[in-house]
Amino acid sequence: MDQNQTSENQADVSNKDVISTLKKKNWSSYIKEFFMLFLAVFCGFLAENYRESLSVKKIEKEYINSLIEDLKTDTTNLQYYSSFRLNKSVLMDSLSVLLLSEDRKQYGNQIYFFARQVFDGTPFVYSDGTILQLKNAGNLRLISNRKVVNELLKYEKKVRELEEWDETDMETRITFRELGGTVFETMAMKNTMDSKMKFVMPTDNPQLITDDKQVINQMAFQVHYLSKMTLGNSLRSQALKSNASSLLKLIQTEYGLN
Repeated sequence: MDQNQTSENQADVSNKDVISTLKKKNWSSYIKEFFMLFLAVFCGFLAENYRESLSVKKIEKEYINSLIEDLKTDTTNLQYYSSFRLNKSVLMDSLSVLLLSEDRKQYGNQIYFFARQVFDGTPFVYSDGTILQLKNAGNLRLISNRKVVNELLKYEKKVRELEEWDETDMETRITFRELGGTVFETMAMKNTMDSKMKFVMPTDNPQLITDDKQVINQMAFQVHYLSKMTLGNSLRSQALKSNASSLLKLIQTEYGLN
């Protein structure tokens, strides 16, 4: 018998041993192996889902903390905005009365001082960085608490409404500015603000450049209209501040951040 034939016989015997061993295995062994393999794959799947869940929760927490900071900034800005608008409305009412007064020539200092401040008006700046990120990236779904999401969207809508009123306010100021040149003397108006951009009360009792009652009445009407709009925005911002505070409290409660 040559060497090649001997090797073939040995391989044949080896194969017979493997087949014999497999035959000796019963079905329970196969089931056990299949179960162990399935369990390993399933546990890996659960572990991956768990890691993904932790990652999503971490991202959600970061967004929630960022929303809280934005709302805190909003409440501070709205408080300033409301107080500023309320004081400005009172000032405008005083200016309107002085313009229509028969004795207005005695109050040139006050008229110019008040008129200069009518031009001053800063709109509310919404801290919308976080919600813009959430909406633009399609990640609003990362906020798992739907109640928080719904209230957040309602709050944003009310902010946009205040911004629209701010735009109307600005348009009215532009009209007032355009009329200003028909009533106020340019250099006298210029002198109501110093080099540091602070308002200064005149001391030389500057006068209006016209006595035309119709022109003055038109100016007083614009001031009156702007005053009521300014007061309305003050009230709207107070209501919005209350909404922001309620939303802030809701988020802190729902996410256990009190």
